[in-house]
Amino acid sequence: MEVRRIPSEQWSDLKRLHSIVYNHPLASAEASDGDAAAYRNAWGVYEGRTLCSAMTSHEFAMMHDGAYLSMAGIGGVGTLPEHRRQGHVRRLFEAVFADMRDKRQVFSALYPFSFPYYRMFGYELVYSQNEFTLPLDSVDLRGRAGTLELVPPPQGGTDADGPFDTALADVKRIYESFARPRNLSMERPDAMWRRRQRPDPYKEQVFTYLMRADGGEATAYFTFHAKPAGPYSCELDVRDIGFVDIAALRELLPQLAGFYPRAEKAMLRLPSDVALDLMIGEPYDLSHRRSAAYMGRIVDVEAALASTRWPDDEGSVTLRVRDEHLDWNDATFRIDFGDGDAAVARVADEPDVSVDVRALVQLLCGYVDGASALAYRMAESRIDPARLRELFPAKPLYQNDAF
Repeated sequence: MEVRRIPSEQWSDLKRLHSIVYNHPLASAEASDGDAAAYRNAWGVYEGRTLCSAMTSHEFAMMHDGAYLSMAGIGGVGTLPEHRRQGHVRRLFEAVFADMRDKRQVFSALYPFSFPYYRMFGYELVYSQNEFTLPLDSVDLRGRAGTLELVPPPQGGTDADGPFDTALADVKRIYESFARPRNLSMERPDAMWRRRQRPDPYKEQVFTYLMRADGGEATAYFTFHAKPAGPYSCELDVRDIGFVDIAALRELLPQLAGFYPRAEKAMLRLPSDVALDLMIGEPYDLSHRRSAAYMGRIVDVEAALASTRWPDDEGSVTLRVRDEHLDWNDATFRIDFGDGDAAVARVADEPDVSVDVRALVQLLCGYVDGASALAYRMAESRIDPARLRELFPAKPLYQNDAF
C-alpha cells in the first residue's frame, strides 16, 4: 500500500473513481488541460496499480480578521466501495496535513457529507447558510433608486478594455469591500471570477447584474439563475451577491423586485450578520432558513493565533490547545496583545483557557463567542464569561465558494 500524489498521467483513474463514488456519468475519462486546476494536488492510496481512495487539497486563501490567510480546501474525497473501512481516508489526511504544514497553510476547510465523520480529523462546523426566501411583490418599490446593468459574458480574451473586464473591475471592488469584514470569505483570483461567469448566460439563464447609485458608483452586484417555477413564472436563485454596505443591500431589494411579475420570489444566501427581516415591511412574508454547511480546521495554531484580532487594550491569555492529530498544535500558548499587535509563544504555564482544536477554530473564526463556548461546555476557563466574550467575540461570516 502506498500514499502519494496522483500524477497527471493517472488523472483518468481518478475520474473513474469519482464516477463510481459520486455516481457521476462520465462521457470520457481522458485527462485534459482543464483538469490541472482540479487535480494538480490530488492524493491517492494505491494497492499495486489500483487507485483505491483519493483526496484533493486545493490552495486557497480566506479572510481572517481583515486579511487573507492561506487555506487548504479539501474536496474529491472518495474510496471505491470494495476498499472502504480500511483506514484509507485517515492515511490520506496524514499525508495531506504534512503537505499543508510544508506549504505553511494556516487553515483547512471542506463541505462535509457527514459532520461527525470529519470531526474525527479535527474539523468542526464554522459556517451555517443564512438563507432567505423573499416574495418580490412584498418589496416596497417607492424607494427605488439607481440603475441596474447586465454584466456581459466573458469573450475568452484578456483585454482589460473589454466590456466584461470593465464590469468585472467594479464587481471585484464591491466583493473586496464586502468580504473584508467577514471571516471565511474566499479570495477570488481572476480565473475564479471567469469560471463564475457563464459563457452563454442566455442559454443557461444565469445572469450577473451591477447596481449603480444615482451618482454612477457601483455599490452592489448579484448573480442569479432564473429557475422555472411554472409555464409563466420563475424564481430568482441568487447564487452570489455583494454590496458595499447594508444601505446598498436595502437599495438593491427594489431592484430585485423589478423582475416581478415574471419572477415571483428570490432566494438569497446572505452573510451571518444580515437580518433581511429588518428591511421588509411585512416580515411574515419572509421565510428564513439557517442550515449547517461548512467545516474548518486549524493547521497551524501558532500562526492562526498570531493572525487573529485581539482586544486593543493591553493584556494576555494563556491557551491550552488539544489536537490529537497534529502534534505541532498540541501545546500551551501565551498570547500577549495590545494596540492591534499580538505576540504568541509556547509556554509551560497553567492555562487560562483550555479547548480542543475543534472548538478553537469556531472561536477564532467567530462562529461561537467565548461566553457561549463556556456555556455549551466547549471550553474550560478561569476567565469570567464577559471577558471571554471580549477575547473571542462572534464575528460576521460569509462563505459562498464551492470546491
